[in-house]
Amino acid sequence: MRILFAPNSFKGSISAREICSRASFLTGGYKVKFMPFSDGGDGVLDVFSAAFGAAKLYKVKALDALGRCKAAPYLILPDGKTCVIESAKVCGLGELKKSELDIMHASSYGIGQVIKAAYKKGARIFYIGLGGVAFNDGGAGMAKALGYRFFDALGRKIGTDIEALKSLARIERGKFGADIKVYGLSDVDNPLLGAEGSASVYGPQKGATPKQVAELELAMAALSRAVKKSLGVDINVKHCGAAGALGAGIKGFLGAKLVSGAPFIAARLNLARAARRADIIVTGEGKLDRQTFYGKGPFYICDTARRLGKPVIFICGVNEIKDKALLKKYSIVKVAELSRMAGGAEKSYKKAGFYIRAALSDLFDKDDIR
Repeated sequence: MRILFAPNSFKGSISAREICSRASFLTGGYKVKFMPFSDGGDGVLDVFSAAFGAAKLYKVKALDALGRCKAAPYLILPDGKTCVIESAKVCGLGELKKSELDIMHASSYGIGQVIKAAYKKGARIFYIGLGGVAFNDGGAGMAKALGYRFFDALGRKIGTDIEALKSLARIERGKFGADIKVYGLSDVDNPLLGAEGSASVYGPQKGATPKQVAELELAMAALSRAVKKSLGVDINVKHCGAAGALGAGIKGFLGAKLVSGAPFIAARLNLARAARRADIIVTGEGKLDRQTFYGKGPFYICDTARRLGKPVIFICGVNEIKDKALLKKYSIVKVAELSRMAGGAEKSYKKAGFYIRAALSDLFDKDDIR
């Protein structure tokens, strides 16, 4: 039997690459193609690193969201000119304690530093995974690191924290970026502004109070006007609200093309070809719920399986889908729920690797998995 093993990370618990490692014992009895997957959020570096064995991982000194120096990673693919950056690995929300969150001053500056470092290594094409960041500055900090300058209505140079951005009126271009091509990989469709925008939807997740959400919205509105006036780019469109509005920043300052991460990554990994060759496909993520079926990585894999008539085993920490017809619609024939095996979600979260291996061992010892 040929198995395509293509999991997403279980956010905050175990990476897609680690999940594949836990499943390596399957190669003793089956022909397995391991393909860690991502929809543009967590795990982008792992996905491309696993897919392109000759890719080189570099680290550069850069600032995290709070301005502290760290070793930030980026990946150069074998062509020598394509760079993969995972924004959460540079200015990640998960790196901070709840007490450290400071949405009004958190910055994307470090991402600009990583882009510059990769450029010096020869990168001219950038895949930037959007998600899991601790800032909401619309990529202004990143732009500052790349040489852009910001001014208020009186012509005074201003900073890129939220209070300063509220008074933003004009932007002066930096010299960086004329010869690069940038793709922003997003797992959400949110625009920059409004009820579905970055501040309203994601600000509270980064510790913003209702008052701060309103201030973030004012700052992002000022940024949107200034980018339109100074750079001629509309940044209040689909995907621009992703990753603390970094989507808006890379579109406005770097001319990025913003795309849904799952199909973009699937195309570069030749997922469809691997799926056609498989007899069964295994995927999964931390929680199987209604959101899974709205463009997330596992949905894309299940939908590919549906179109090819391939059965899917779905591994998750928690399963909230009790509608068997919905599961069947997307070719899901088995759901392995780790929290049920562990006797609780917290236990399965902490020991996900152990229970993933146990679930797979149980599933593939049976003759009825198809």
